[in-house]
Amino acid sequence: MNKVRISGVGCCLLDRIYDNVNFQSDVFRKYLSKKAGDGGLEPGKLTFEEELERFAGERFATEILPSLTEGQQPVNENIGGPCIVALINASQLACEESEVSFYGCCGDDDVADNIMQKLHQTKLDLSHYRIQKDSETASTSVLSDPNYDNGHGERTFVNTIGASWHYLPEEVDESFYESDICVFGSTALVPRIHGGLCAMLKKAKAKGRVTVVNTVYDFLSEKEHPGERWPMGDSDESYQYIDLLLVDHEEALRLSGCSDIPSAIAFFREKGTGAVLVTNGAKDVSLWADSPLFGKVEEQTMPVSKAVSEALKQGKKGDSTGCGDNFAGGVIGSLARQIAASPIPSKGGVKQCHNTSPSLLERAGERLFDLREACRWGIVSGGFACFYYGGTYFEQKEGEKLSHLQELYDLYLKQ
Repeated sequence: MNKVRISGVGCCLLDRIYDNVNFQSDVFRKYLSKKAGDGGLEPGKLTFEEELERFAGERFATEILPSLTEGQQPVNENIGGPCIVALINASQLACEESEVSFYGCCGDDDVADNIMQKLHQTKLDLSHYRIQKDSETASTSVLSDPNYDNGHGERTFVNTIGASWHYLPEEVDESFYESDICVFGSTALVPRIHGGLCAMLKKAKAKGRVTVVNTVYDFLSEKEHPGERWPMGDSDESYQYIDLLLVDHEEALRLSGCSDIPSAIAFFREKGTGAVLVTNGAKDVSLWADSPLFGKVEEQTMPVSKAVSEALKQGKKGDSTGCGDNFAGGVIGSLARQIAASPIPSKGGVKQCHNTSPSLLERAGERLFDLREACRWGIVSGGFACFYYGGTYFEQKEGEKLSHLQELYDLYLKQ
């Protein structure tokens, strides 16, 4: 097997998870958004703490949060952030075939110390995780209602962006662009990185890297232009440098400006994106591809895991926090496994480093990735995240999580 390098840039934060928050209660309705971008709460979406305070005219920590949670303490504090959670899952899935590095920043406070203690229990390379002096580390209060949507559950996120405001594209050093897979993880939570997304994607593609973008609810774009279509970072030009776009149903519609998923996929295709996976909670995943990396995959859907659904009906659950992030990590981990298992091109009898640029694949006359296989691992990874609290699963021994995922994967193949 070949060693595969994955680098991801984005947000790492501390998730404080509050369970059994009733989204139908009078208290929750008091803080519900009245119009797009006003800073109020919306099930399944994210708002920033200062925006919610402005909306409500109350302090979040001392008034809003105690009201919403009825004074309860968080049931768990866990590593959160769509990029870091995806990378941790990818490293657990790909195991010894991968080397996974995170590029991001934290503050110099107790929250950062808490995060670092937890991250050192993972396999991630943290040498590019920077400390911003005199800054607060990003955190999110995750309000979870397990009974929402007929028992499928939903979360609402209140984010304190902290040091992530200050992380710049030029702080991402050249080593990021030397990996086989470059992941841009929900960069809307790291505004300066998001503002330089197109140039970073273009640079990665110029070096022949596989580029993966997973998205998050873009509150800043929504606030600036309520109800309008969101750009992909700083420019729609970004799409032509994305090999694989991972996006949920709501984000797909908001990024495309379309009213249905087939139209949204057509939009991404016309913009030059190579492949697209669209999640939709407990509903089917939509997928499409047409590129040298993924070949041609006609638009289709794949179901969620029946084994997971049945286990949840029988009461086996933590919460749904991190399901989408783990879906992304499962997909990325599968891509790494597929690269590791593929022959490395040689020249003059000398083994070459992996270079998965489209031009190389076109000369080879074959695709590199099986999108449906990657989606399977995404589906079981996202489903397994429902069985524990928070997005990150901490292993007691290497391969522990993979064994659980393998069991769900085998059951998924049978369905």
